[in-house]
Amino acid sequence: MAGHFFGLFAGAERASKPEYSLDRLQSLFNRLQLIKETDRDNGEHMVEVIRQITEALLWGEQNDHHENFFDYFCEKNILADFVRVLGRPGVPKTVKVQLLQTLSMLIQNIRRPTSLYYLMSNNYVNQLIATQFDFSDEEILGYYISFLKSLALRLNNETIKFFFNEHSQQFPLYTEAIHFFGHHDQMVRTSVRTLTLQVYSLEEPAMRKFVLEYSAKEYFPSLAAHLRSLWAKLDEAALRAAASSGEMATVAAVQE
Repeated sequence: MAGHFFGLFAGAERASKPEYSLDRLQSLFNRLQLIKETDRDNGEHMVEVIRQITEALLWGEQNDHHENFFDYFCEKNILADFVRVLGRPGVPKTVKVQLLQTLSMLIQNIRRPTSLYYLMSNNYVNQLIATQFDFSDEEILGYYISFLKSLALRLNNETIKFFFNEHSQQFPLYTEAIHFFGHHDQMVRTSVRTLTLQVYSLEEPAMRKFVLEYSAKEYFPSLAAHLRSLWAKLDEAALRAAASSGEMATVAAVQE
C-alpha cells in the first residue's frame, strides 16, 4: 500500500511547467459542472478536470496568486461539490481516489490561515470523514488514511474547533481513525498512531474529556487486547529462539 501514498498525480508530469490563470480555473470549473450534470459515467474525464483544478490551486499558492485562485474556489463552493461527488455511491473509484488525493494536497499545501479555515469550516470535511467508503479496497483506504493524517498534522488549539463539536459530542476525525489502529498494513497503523498522538497533544479541556471517556469504552480496551496479543507472539518467538542455537535464529524468530 505504500505506493498509494506517493505519485499523487500520475499524469501530471509535463515537459514544461503549466501556467494557470483565473480564466483557466473558471473554464475547468465549468467543465466539471457539465460532467456532473450530463456525463456521470465519464470517470476519466472527471479525474482529469479535478486534477487540473488541483494543479491550478497549488500553482496559485506557489506563485503568489493564491488569493484570486482560492477566492474563486470558495466563491463557487467547489469543496462542497467535491464532497457531494465523493458521497455518491455510483461514482467510479478513480474519481474518489483523485478527490481524496486532491483534498490531501490542498490541506498540506494551503498557506493562508483564512484559506485553511475555509477548507475546514462548514462541516464539509467532517461529512467526508464520516463517509463510508469501501474500506476493503486497500487503495481507497490508503488515500483515506493519508487524508486523515494530513488533517491531523494541521490540528492545533485553534483548528480543533472545526473537528470537535462539544455540543453534539462528535469528533469524527478521531473516532473514525481509531477503527483502523490494528490494521494489518503498517503504514495505516503508523498514520493512525500519528493522528492519535497529535490529538492527545492538544490542550483543549472539553475535547480531552471527550477523548478520554470515548477511548475508555471504544479504544483503550481494544488497544490493550491488541498489545497483549503482540506480547504473546513476542513471547512465543523468544521461546522458539531459545530452543534454537545461534544469535541469528533468535533475531529471525523475533522478527516474524
